[in-house]
Amino acid sequence: MRHPIDIAIMFAALWLLGSMVLDYLTPKELTVYMIAAATAPAVVGTGLCYYLRFPMIDFVVICATLWLLAALTIEWISPVPLPGFLIGAALAPALIVGAVLHWHRYRSGERPG
Repeated sequence: MRHPIDIAIMFAALWLLGSMVLDYLTPKELTVYMIAAATAPAVVGTGLCYYLRFPMIDFVVICATLWLLAALTIEWISPVPLPGFLIGAALAPALIVGAVLHWHRYRSGERPG
């Protein structure tokens, strides 16, 4: 059974770890506190979807969308331009989810229209 306290602790730990990793990868003008504030809504939304037991496809699409939103927020609040590889890191989850959904639809034989 998924206990709300366990879920909160798990996502808080992931949020802290993600903020520290992004702090290491980004310029020093972008602090861990700025990153944490930018990624907090995405982590809370993902944790809430996990707690509410969204279907797997919906959960993955929501998670990828929130990650892209957090990456755009970090770019927006950054006082200096971010490295180019972070664009790929921001788009990768959405592209992977889109490719998997397209492949699943192709393999199931569904045709548009």
